[in-house]
Amino acid sequence: MKIIVLVAGARAGLEFFQSLLDGHKEVLQLPGTIHFNKSLIKLLSIKSKKKLAKEFIKKYPLFFDSRKSYVERHNMLGNNKNSFFIIDKQKFIKNFINLNRGKQKYKDKLFNNLYLIYKAYNFKTIKCNKKVFIINAHTFEYVKNFNNYFKNLKYEIIHTIRHPYSAISSTVKNWLRYKNGAVLTPNQLYYNLENIFFGISNLQKLKKKIYIIQLENLHINFNVVMNKFCKMYNLKFSKVLRKSTFHNLKWWGDKISGKNLNGINNKFKASYDLNYFSSKDILYYQKLYKNGFEKYHYKKLSGKILHYCFSPFKCEYIVWKNTIINFRIKHIISIPIFFLKRIIYFNFILKNKSKLPPSIGLAKNESF
Repeated sequence: MKIIVLVAGARAGLEFFQSLLDGHKEVLQLPGTIHFNKSLIKLLSIKSKKKLAKEFIKKYPLFFDSRKSYVERHNMLGNNKNSFFIIDKQKFIKNFINLNRGKQKYKDKLFNNLYLIYKAYNFKTIKCNKKVFIINAHTFEYVKNFNNYFKNLKYEIIHTIRHPYSAISSTVKNWLRYKNGAVLTPNQLYYNLENIFFGISNLQKLKKKIYIIQLENLHINFNVVMNKFCKMYNLKFSKVLRKSTFHNLKWWGDKISGKNLNGINNKFKASYDLNYFSSKDILYYQKLYKNGFEKYHYKKLSGKILHYCFSPFKCEYIVWKNTIINFRIKHIISIPIFFLKRIIYFNFILKNKSKLPPSIGLAKNESF
């Protein structure tokens, strides 16, 4: 069984990709992100299997009752948007205890506990031949922790991306609309920008095999991308891959998108709002993402580049303004800190490698 760790680009459809894998009998996964931090390691270290299972339920309640999953909107699944899923907690605990009586699959006891949590959760399909173990770490910070906690583990990374202009536009527009922009703080904007422009190079530091899935390509050339993915991991191309679901219930996308999304869209376009960019921003972004534009066939807005930028991006101005208007003192104080960090790191410290990982199913003549 191959282990795949999923890492998201900014608004790049990671949960959408995972929703397509839902219900595939050869795929082992949970319906969301696992937070690889000290509290999770402490949980996985609990000796009592019953207590461990109970603590996992406490830590991830939305995996067991999706009625309060408002952000990912697992509370409004199904054709009529009025369905949800509930997992029997007592059965999960019993399954986990029973599975621990068998032979240990992985040498690392903590990782083996994590693996058995996944198996106990997916007990209905446990007799199926699982070929891939999908772990949604979501952020670079969590996958970096994962790598540190399980140093000798063999795994591969799939990283979802989209056109950098679309990523910036979608991040600012949608997160400012959600809770009046309370979540898109100056530090969160910084980390989103770093993820967009240096996310791949950060992942490359882990020295693992990395594959890219482009959101545009996944929609427009779905059959090519998913057939390639299935061949890579020896999976059967099942009809369930064509449906965006969680627990076999239709998923309509997260709340952040502000609209109902309906699975594969073969007319999907790399759209972006130029109101979030200055002309200087665009030239500088084209320098930062120069190799990415070429490797992943993303269209540029100009043939020119700007090598250094010491002024605020327009998207920074917009987020800072929202922070000040809403009088969020703590985050107002952080504005110069993260502006200075961006100036130093983007101009002088962070670097992109010339060799980038392959994009699954990307055709030579395709561009976005």
